[in-house]
Amino acid sequence: MAPKYHAFVCTTSRPAGHPRGCCTSKGGGQPLYDRLLQKFQQGMLWEKGVSIAQASCLGTCNAGPVMVVYPDNVWYQIKTAEDIDEIVASHFGQGKPVERLVFNP
Repeated sequence: MAPKYHAFVCTTSRPAGHPRGCCTSKGGGQPLYDRLLQKFQQGMLWEKGVSIAQASCLGTCNAGPVMVVYPDNVWYQIKTAEDIDEIVASHFGQGKPVERLVFNP
């Protein structure tokens, strides 16, 4: 069965001083993916049609840390664990994107 939602979280890590920076150095990346994975496991989201994956650079370094949700093509600029919680509850739980976190790449 194909997932209803497939979320990709940038977990790119680049050396300090790299001109593009990286989502991880901006407080995101792996820690935010880890939070999403925790919520995924707690809520058994795979049974609700949600799939998640780590991604290398999504090309929106200036907006990082970022997550994109397909097939909706919704791009999120996420900063905190609470942002992840809100996306899980609203977007994955109710089908409503969290507008305050949405940006256009």
